[in-house]
Amino acid sequence: MNVILLAVDLLVNALRAARNLIVLLLPPAEFVALTAAGVLPERRPPPAGFLRRFLPDPFAGPAQESLEEWRDRLRLLAGDPRVRGVVLKIGDLRAGAAAVESLRAALEQFRASGKRLVAYAATADLRGYWLASVAERIVAPAGAELALHGPRTEATFLRPALDRAGILPQFHHIAEYKTAAHRFLYPRMTEPQREMTQALVDGLYEEVVAAVARSRNLPPDQVRAAVDEGLLTGDAALARGLVDDLAFEDELPPRLGGPARPARILPWAQARARLRLPYRWRGRQQQAIGVVQLEGGIVPGESRDLPLPIPLLGRRLAGHETVARAFRAAERHPRIKAVVFHVDSGGGSAIASEMIWREAARVHARKPVVVYMGNVAGSGGYYVACGAGAIVANATTITGSIGVVSGKFNVADLFARLGLVREIVGRGATAAMFSSFTDFSEREWAALRGWMEEVYARFISRVASARRREAQAVEPLARGRVYTGRQAHALGLVDTLGDFETAVAKAKALAGIPAEAEVPVITIRPPKALPVPTGSAAQALEALQRALEVLREPALLLTPVDAVAAG
Repeated sequence: MNVILLAVDLLVNALRAARNLIVLLLPPAEFVALTAAGVLPERRPPPAGFLRRFLPDPFAGPAQESLEEWRDRLRLLAGDPRVRGVVLKIGDLRAGAAAVESLRAALEQFRASGKRLVAYAATADLRGYWLASVAERIVAPAGAELALHGPRTEATFLRPALDRAGILPQFHHIAEYKTAAHRFLYPRMTEPQREMTQALVDGLYEEVVAAVARSRNLPPDQVRAAVDEGLLTGDAALARGLVDDLAFEDELPPRLGGPARPARILPWAQARARLRLPYRWRGRQQQAIGVVQLEGGIVPGESRDLPLPIPLLGRRLAGHETVARAFRAAERHPRIKAVVFHVDSGGGSAIASEMIWREAARVHARKPVVVYMGNVAGSGGYYVACGAGAIVANATTITGSIGVVSGKFNVADLFARLGLVREIVGRGATAAMFSSFTDFSEREWAALRGWMEEVYARFISRVASARRREAQAVEPLARGRVYTGRQAHALGLVDTLGDFETAVAKAKALAGIPAEAEVPVITIRPPKALPVPTGSAAQALEALQRALEVLREPALLLTPVDAVAAG
């Protein structure tokens, strides 16, 4: 037992006991209003440094409440006997499908504690209504705007524009479903891409319809009819059984309490001061679960956040060296008995993915590693997951894309049209292979394809080893195909359907920690080794350089069209 930690716990608990006595003298927060909004990242963001508090990042945007914070709040509210329930307000919710699914599971667990859960929605798309439907009652004003349009995906194909500009895309992809470069190569969707995309949209659609029908006790066809209708007012939603009551927000207190004694509803910012805090005994906790995070495009080197998103990779880059340091820190930490590897990535560099896979596999030989796949774990994001002992995914997680893409753009014709002359001097038959001013020669095409086939074979072997199958059995499931988590689970590419809490429970079981034992879950945050370059020109140059580096090697990428919008 850590004596210092125990002493700190005694002091903290003494202060909490005094605070809890004072809280008993205050009127209780009978209902607490919580607003679901933003992108809902899985874990709390790291604390801001000293300078960041006074010089915030102008590109960072507003702070986002994490699912970790939501779960902590709901557990605190469920454990306070003076709290009767939660009013869930639907705000500007922009989270991915898996994040919404995870929050929905946390709210279901809150309801299971015996507390009330009432949703209020003045406006909501299908994503917001899907979340609201978990409540025992849904309240909306008569003039509510419920835009329950079904899930969709859109893709812009650039080949005609590139041809007009004199830019020749030269990419090879393994195999027919590997669509990351399709927007550059083709004027419209190929049949394999359309087939795969339709299956993803259908998978998400059926997942939402089934969940809403189950929660609202409605026939699935009735939910589908409402989605087909799309735009519904509060009156129309009430008639269809999609909401239970029509009221403005200020009319909720008497409805939750009574005309004589309306319920007291406080927003979280005010209610938190009236809640009893639980006591903690960190000094007695000799075991912990570590969390290693991989979010964003996978690149060699260090992780970083760029000021602007770059093609195919986005704004957040996950560097293999940063992720490796996190794994090694978890490996060295004596209290950490297992690791949850949280992956939310559409992939990126093949070699960086291989290096991260190696760290996960190496640490798993010493401590159990369980992967939790968030909104997306495609291509390189699935590759790195193959180093773990078990894979957990949400039913709506975008999964798979076991394939490879690589190539370049030839802008020689564009330069010629602009009257620009560029000459190349090199030594060696393939010196200009990745120059943007030459076509691939037959020799270079053969070299590129051979290189990619080797990467693809290695990818297949990693999956086959992780899934305990023969490579021949994995290859038909690969070919760049993308699945929902439920589809991937049915095919054996995922072990368990669930959320982050499911992954923690699995990690505890593999580490021999009793399921009922309360152990801290610690996010491993390795320091960033490289800052983002200063100055807009330097930032733009580095962003472009990163994109080109990934395109020029066999990349494990998921095309943005594969991300399906839930309404």
